[in-house]
Amino acid sequence: MKIKRVCFFLGHYDPARQVIFNYYEKIFPRDMKFFIACADKFDREKYKLERTKVFEFTDKRYKTPFQLRKFLKENKIELLINLTGAGEIAISMFIATVFTKTKSIFYFLGNPKANLMNSCFLFFQFFFSKIISSGKEISDKLKKILFFNHKKMLYLPFPINTNLFVPKNKKALRKKFGFKKSDKVLFYVGRIEPEQGSDYLLELIKRNPEKKFLLVGQIKDENFEKNKFKNVTHFPFIPNKELPDYINTADLSLFFSKRNSYPYPPRESLACEVPVLLFDLKTFGQLKTRATIKVGFNIEKVQKEIERFFSLPEKELKEISKEGREFIVKDSSEEKLKDKTIKMLFK
Repeated sequence: MKIKRVCFFLGHYDPARQVIFNYYEKIFPRDMKFFIACADKFDREKYKLERTKVFEFTDKRYKTPFQLRKFLKENKIELLINLTGAGEIAISMFIATVFTKTKSIFYFLGNPKANLMNSCFLFFQFFFSKIISSGKEISDKLKKILFFNHKKMLYLPFPINTNLFVPKNKKALRKKFGFKKSDKVLFYVGRIEPEQGSDYLLELIKRNPEKKFLLVGQIKDENFEKNKFKNVTHFPFIPNKELPDYINTADLSLFFSKRNSYPYPPRESLACEVPVLLFDLKTFGQLKTRATIKVGFNIEKVQKEIERFFSLPEKELKEISKEGREFIVKDSSEEKLKDKTIKMLFK
């Protein structure tokens, strides 16, 4: 039976999910109706959607599974897909769909931690029609842990819009943002908080007063608020469609997340032909291009790699940068993953 009504269950809505739904609105069949059930306040002024109806469940959390179950029944939802959380979300989805005609898919966006709450997934795995991960390393790990259902474990990354994220005129953009042609510019996008490596970012800013740092994202590390740096230009929020201008201003992108799956920022940077420096985690093993500089959790090695990067000949830097974009186009562009996305979710 062809699926016509789909609901996505979210704990919260953020810029990354906006990118995901912009993509879904483009590729999903025109006769399909899809909804978002969000267990938090949805900022309708900040986030605009054309085809997706959004419903908020902002009551006490223990009520959410029952509210979701009622919502699914009233709207005749045929398929429920989560885009949030881990163990506790599995419990909510089970309560919302058990003994109903609504099928469910569990979509791991991140790298779930090994804890008591997530261990409940050993039981709830049997109630999902598919279990998908946005990271290859996570998918492989799940196949070993949830071995009874290894055939259900699938890998599907979220794609990059390589028509939006393209190389641009660096000289013109630097003039626009107040940088000189000779400046060494490093770019960072994401929440500025310890889990995303704000401690490393802060140390680099202090160690490199001669370099310029262009930061986009909310500051959630009080250590940043205590300092005022002359070499930092900060923007709390930038719409995704404007982000390529900021990326293309830089020579090198920094991504210091200590725990993730296969996120947007490093790949968006590579698509703009801007190399990226990130931590050498297994989850980034699939980024097989010289344009990714992988380092351990050591600030001295991070600093050393940055210095090495800026010492490379201009010709070699251009070759490396182009290689990065070519990799993303072949690996995870929207065109590459469109048919796979629709088939994996709905067939």
